[in-house]
Amino acid sequence: MICPNSKIGIRFEPDHSGPVYCTDHLEEIGYDIAHGSCPECDSPIVVMRRGRYVSHYQGNEALRELVGNPQLNVLYPPGACPRDVQPEVPESYRNDFLEASRVLAPSPKASAAISRRLLQRVLREHFKITGSSLADEIDQFLNRPGVPSELSDAVDAVRNVGNFAAHPMKNTNTGEILEVEPGEAEWLIEVLESMFDFAFVQPKRLRARRASLNHKLAEAGKPPMK
Repeated sequence: MICPNSKIGIRFEPDHSGPVYCTDHLEEIGYDIAHGSCPECDSPIVVMRRGRYVSHYQGNEALRELVGNPQLNVLYPPGACPRDVQPEVPESYRNDFLEASRVLAPSPKASAAISRRLLQRVLREHFKITGSSLADEIDQFLNRPGVPSELSDAVDAVRNVGNFAAHPMKNTNTGEILEVEPGEAEWLIEVLESMFDFAFVQPKRLRARRASLNHKLAEAGKPPMK
């Protein structure tokens, strides 16, 4: 996760967690509240962890334990936005991204809806891709030359993570508020970060470096880079 205080990527290991409360008996999904400290800046962090659990029995009492990689929603510090955006990203995209980050903790469903809508906006407005659904537009993006394999894999996984393909509304109406699987909302945010880097950050920085080099070449009486 990203530390909401230092904005550094960390592996958060809670010092203490409370009991696991069940929210879905059939799917064995529940949540608990855990707290600990950032290993980098030592600031306190309180999270709600949501995911699948297993039950252990002591007599007639069922003790639940979260397993796998539960979704982490930051409860403290209050109002923390665990993500930041590079200045090269256009403001309209930046604002939606920050909104998706801020609502991740209280409402993963709302965060995922904003992220899906934003991903589609980038595909349509920046890459000029249009299709009958988000899945169709993702296919077109993956077939474009020059897309790094890491980004292709990440964008392609949007259709698979959280059983995405089983929910047609996620393809045809990206802004719909729908149920999400644990981790789906945070994954969508990470995909957007990779997309921003490819679409806006790296091209703008490359143009700046090229302009700087051409200026030096001009001062030396040499032709500019082609």
